[in-house]
Amino acid sequence: MAQGTLSLPHGGIQVKPVKQQTYWGAVLSKLWRDKVTVLGFCLLVFMVGISVAAPWIGNNVLGFSPIKNNFRNHNAPPTWAEESWPMFQEFTASCATDSGCNWGLWPPIVNSSISGIGQCFTAELGGCHWMGTDEAGRDVLTRAVYGGRVSLRIGIYVSVVTLTLGVTLGLISGYYAATFIDDIINGVIMTLGSIPLLFLLIILARIFTPTPEGLAFLIGIFSWMGLSRLIRGQIFSVREREYIFASRAIGNSSWRIMFRHVLPNISSIIIVTAIFEIAGAIIAEAGLSYLGVGIGPPVASWGNMMQGSLGNFQNAPWLVVTPGIFIFLTTLGIYLLGDGLRDALDPWVRD
Repeated sequence: MAQGTLSLPHGGIQVKPVKQQTYWGAVLSKLWRDKVTVLGFCLLVFMVGISVAAPWIGNNVLGFSPIKNNFRNHNAPPTWAEESWPMFQEFTASCATDSGCNWGLWPPIVNSSISGIGQCFTAELGGCHWMGTDEAGRDVLTRAVYGGRVSLRIGIYVSVVTLTLGVTLGLISGYYAATFIDDIINGVIMTLGSIPLLFLLIILARIFTPTPEGLAFLIGIFSWMGLSRLIRGQIFSVREREYIFASRAIGNSSWRIMFRHVLPNISSIIIVTAIFEIAGAIIAEAGLSYLGVGIGPPVASWGNMMQGSLGNFQNAPWLVVTPGIFIFLTTLGIYLLGDGLRDALDPWVRD
């Protein structure tokens, strides 16, 4: 019986190679496709960039020093609003009367503001206070740009201290769970967690008058407990997997297993936590400096700029608005990036 034969086309079958994608390549691909995360990253890069370039911006763009006083020009409104600000105050005063708000003042307010902005763009170097001056006559926008150097540095330092303590102790506690070592670490965590942090930081800041590095250390040394508990809980499942038993079977030490096999498998949690810790530290510094126990003048930080606005909000709202905008934009960029990283690092989350 004759058997049929299968003939292949000339040249054979062309097999298209499949490009393999690594885990981190897939993470970057997810991040790039997430437009909100890209927006957060660009916003964060912009805020970090202007903070790093603050000396150049102050000397060549704004034309002011962050520490030079000019008491004859204290609490001055933005230069472009010198004419519109008194009219705006008149408008707000009219809203408190029985006759109601005088909305007829808005056309001249808008026209004078637009005209003032145009004059600021054509003014010589140092001829325009874009966001007004503070109680010492210093340019608010220049101080806000310089303040990012302090606030962001504190945020990074706090994140480093928190990660170092939280990851190391959480790793040890989780790996040696239900042992004497775990009991000691949990005792330290519960003891530090029971201390009212705000009051303790106020007392320590009053005693030591901390520098930015010192304040970052104080915040970080009392902020690692939550991360340590999170790491400990994650390790409970990781340490019972087959590759951990195999690593023990071939004679690897406990430290090698923890740092070569356990730690890489929880790296996604650590990366996301580090991002959020920076935002939390920036807000914590702003709160302490606002209470007058953080970074003190003449060094500019976003927190002590807001502290200097106490009692002046109605007469000089730009003292609050300017550092508030910088804090908001920075933390917004960090949270958007952190949220995108959390989704991208989870292999179970699909696009």
